[in-house]
Amino acid sequence: STLGALEALLGFLKGSKIPVSAVSIGPVFKKDVMRASVMLEHQVEYATILAFDVKVDKDATALATELGVKIMTAEIIYHLFDQFTLYLKQIKEQRRNEASGEAVFPVCLAIKSDCIFMKKAPIVLGCDVIDGILKIGTPICVPDIKNEDGEPLMIGKVSSIEKDHVETNMVKKGNAVAVKFEPTADSLHVTYGRHFDFNNTLYSKLTRGSIDALKENFKDDLGKEDWRLVIKMKKIFNIV
Repeated sequence: STLGALEALLGFLKGSKIPVSAVSIGPVFKKDVMRASVMLEHQVEYATILAFDVKVDKDATALATELGVKIMTAEIIYHLFDQFTLYLKQIKEQRRNEASGEAVFPVCLAIKSDCIFMKKAPIVLGCDVIDGILKIGTPICVPDIKNEDGEPLMIGKVSSIEKDHVETNMVKKGNAVAVKFEPTADSLHVTYGRHFDFNNTLYSKLTRGSIDALKENFKDDLGKEDWRLVIKMKKIFNIV
């Protein structure tokens, strides 16, 4: 509504490293919605109009609803900040949920030879987390043993993790845990002692797609050591 309010809003956006395509003083019209809609094909969270202390034309509202452009309004500037910050958080969480099936966290496990609980599917082993992050749902393999197709021998997906007899969803480097591996289609007949043993190091099965999903949605969840492990594992799995 005023130049001063515009400057304050731009200051917030710049400080938050949020890009701005255009600014204007006065009501929001259809042309503003059309301009913002360009970002729907790139980053949907930026297909947004922040309208502080101004009216929104009814035709603009209708078009925004039709196209999927977000219009946020407020008469107190900090309320507008809060709305947009919450929206960004919701978008990020949604993307993380959608990517959780593809993203695979890097982990390296050493089998404890005196903690072999189940040798056949579902295999249950005592393991030390040598490096990285072990999470439920992680596909685990033995890179130095190949199957008939020349691929790393799959052990299964992590379906249960116990630390000190308490179930948990995630553990990091330095922990000793009991891990249950649910068989996958290509690991149904894999057994401990016959196909692999405590002399083999277990790794999460990384792919180019799983690494890209990590970078895009879980970058802040991994520390420098974890990313160094990703680089090491790229060489192990011959990922370009």
